[in-house]
Parts: sequence; structure tokens; C-alpha cells
Amino acid sequence: MYHLLSELNRIVWGNGLLFLLLGTGVFCLFSGNFAALRSFRLLACKREKRKKTGGMSAFAASTTSLAAAMGTGNIAGVATALTLGGAGAIFWMWAAALVGMALIYAENVLGCRYRRNGANGNPVCGAMAYLRYGLESPKLAAAFAVCCTAASFGMGNMTQANAMAQTLDAAFSLPPVVSGIAAALLTGAVILGGAKRIGKFTQAVIPLLSIAYLLAAGFVIWQFRGNLGEAFSSIFDGAFGISAAGGGISGAAVQHALSVGLRRGVFSNEAGLGSSSVLHGEANGESPEKLGLWGMCEVFVDTFVCCTATALAVLCTGVLDSGADGGVLVLEAFRLGMGTAADVLLPPMIALFALCTLIGWSYCGSSAFGYLTGGKYIRSYRLLFCLAAGIGAVMRLETVWVLADIANAGMAYCNLPALLLLYPSAVRALPEKARGGCSMHTDSRACASECGTPHSVRGRA
Repeated sequence: MYHLLSELNRIVWGNGLLFLLLGTGVFCLFSGNFAALRSFRLLACKREKRKKTGGMSAFAASTTSLAAAMGTGNIAGVATALTLGGAGAIFWMWAAALVGMALIYAENVLGCRYRRNGANGNPVCGAMAYLRYGLESPKLAAAFAVCCTAASFGMGNMTQANAMAQTLDAAFSLPPVVSGIAAALLTGAVILGGAKRIGKFTQAVIPLLSIAYLLAAGFVIWQFRGNLGEAFSSIFDGAFGISAAGGGISGAAVQHALSVGLRRGVFSNEAGLGSSSVLHGEANGESPEKLGLWGMCEVFVDTFVCCTATALAVLCTGVLDSGADGGVLVLEAFRLGMGTAADVLLPPMIALFALCTLIGWSYCGSSAFGYLTGGKYIRSYRLLFCLAAGIGAVMRLETVWVLADIANAGMAYCNLPALLLLYPSAVRALPEKARGGCSMHTDSRACASECGTPHSVRGRA
């Protein structure tokens, strides 16, 4: 059965899906005169007062989405990308993040535009909303919800709990069963309190945890700052197949680095899967373009900041050829820069990142499960989610990983056609300020005074 699932996984995650992800991302990037990238202008505009609609704040939704995306992939996943694809894989992770920002923007814009209250009064948001009400395909929305629920137990739960347990076992000889019980109890203490408690937890933990990790990685890089030039050179040389011996160019090396980097980039930021739109779906009082902007900021922090910090720490310390992989490779790099302090700092950070991913994905999964059940049995789902975390910490996860990958592919196959079909009309309906102009003002002087940036004023949309 495992070999059969592995073969199925290889087929669904083949080059076809990879090109579909990248093609959709490029399409969304160019749509609406680069509307996604132009939305960064909104950071300079005066904040509009909007009526709150319940649920999380936009910042809480953003940190919850970031918690679901970051996990152990920003540490162990980057190390694996380096060992499999070489330093050049990092360049292609950056490329995947660039188109991923456009995908996330499109998902959140559509999720906000099409969110509705269902027949039973429960909100229908995110990918389920634009699949059901935009494409008018309840069956496709249900298929997405099934895949999302399955993915929440796989990639978002058992695999993260297992990574946490293995890390703590290797660092402190803590039995996996103890880690599993702790993971189940801590996850339950947060998610059983509902959306507001989840939002409060991620708001408090994710920014501090990310800053702490970046400071630690930055310290390691600073200790070996003399190797930074060589590290960046190896990234660009590896990305384009430039051989260190004789300066030759290898097409096979380019293809391998590109494949590994793009795949790891997609897994890192989850762009195109539709999970971000689900997590932002109930953010209160925010316009579609603002939710899209929050999503792009998450991809930037996830890949361009955290993943790059991990990669530079490994490359600058020169441990890439040590034979280690995953979290062990990163730990070796940190040991060279921080000494024995690395054994105290890094494993708890990895464990906390895994816990944050558990909590973030629980919200995503409960939203999808609620869509399938009409808002019923959400508490039962959360209890089962906690139980799965405890089980995942103590079991072998080869089959779980494969099933999780297949579920992720299912989400992408449901989500990407909707982006291609619906996003052009959605971006045309945005205010001019999201596409480079300003719909808040008809006078350029008033716009410059209040928005703080010289938008092109075209009148109200």
C-alpha cells in the first residue's frame, strides 16, 4: 500500500502540477497591472475605519496563517533543499516565493470577495467560498474541504508533532511519548478556546519566536560574515549551473536545483494550496486588497527572511558537505557559531515552531470540517486533532507523509483553476488604489496629504 501511495504521490506532484502552480502565479502577478505588488502602496495610506464583523483581527489571522506555514520547514526543510539541490536551490525558492506572493494575494482577494453566510448562518469563507459562489461548484468546494481536513491531520499535525518529538529526544533524551502528551495538552489548551484564543496565542508567540530565531541565525552569520560573499556566489552559480571548475555551465545541475528549489519553496509558503484564504476568511473589517497584502507579507517573512537566514547560516559555516541533513545540519551550523548554547536554544525553537503549525492548521482544518458538517461537531474535530498530535509523536510517519502530500495536491488542483478563472474579474473590481491609483480622493493634493504618497488620482471607482 505504501509503494502504491508513493507512486500516486509522484504522479500528482509531477511537473504538471509544478508548472500549473508557477504558471498561475505568473498569471496572477501580471494581472491587473501588477495589482499584487502595487498593493504595497496601501502601507502608506491612512487606515480606513471599518466595521468589525467578528472573528479574528487581520493581524491575528496573519500570524495564524504564518504559524501554519512556518513550522519546521523553515529550518529542517531548507537544510534538506540544500543537501538535495545544492546552494542553487535557494535562488529558486526565492523565485517560488515571488510568484507565491501573487498566488496568496489572489486567494485572499477572492476569499474576501466571495465570503458569505451559509444557509445555517455559519460563515463560508476562503477557497470554499469562491469555489462554491464564484465558480458555482459546491462539489469542488466540498472536495477542497475534504482535502484540507485531511491535510490538517497530516502535514499540519502528525508530521509536526513527530518532528517536535524527535528533536527533543535527540537534544534532551526526552521520550517521544512525553512529547506527544505535552503536544496534545498544549494544543488542546489553545484550540479548544476557539478562534480568539488561537489568534491571541499566535499574536503573542509567532513574532517573538521568529525574532528570536532570526537573532540566533544572524549571530551565526555574523560570526562567519567573511564567507557571505562566497555564500551568495554559490547560490547564484548553483542556480544557473555554473561549475566551479572551469566555469562551465551544466544544464542538468540547473534542472535539478530548479526542481528542488521550486518544490521546497511551494511547501514552505503553501502558496496556491488555498490554506491562506481559509485562515484569512474571517478576518474582521478588512478590504480584499488589505487581506491580500497581509498574505504577501507572510510569504515574504516565511521565505525571503526566515528561509534565507537558515540557508546563509548553513552556507557561511561550511557544514553543507558534512553529510548531515535536516535539523541536524542546521544544529551543526549553529554549534559552530554559538557553541554549546545552540543545543539549548535551537531544539526548543524547532519544537515551538512545530507547535505553532499545529495550532495554525487546526483552525484551517476546523473551518474546512465545519463547511462539510454545517458547523457541527467542531469541538469533536478539535479533540480528535489533539489526539492525533499525541499519536503522531510516537509513530513512524512514512505513510502519513505520503497521504499528506496527496491531500495537499488535491487542494492545489481544486484551487488553481478557480484563481485562473475568477481572479481577472476580481482584480478589476478592486479600488484604483490597489492597482496603482487612488479611489479615496479626486484631488491629487488631498491624496498626497492624507495618503502620504503620490497616487495617480482617477476618481472614485
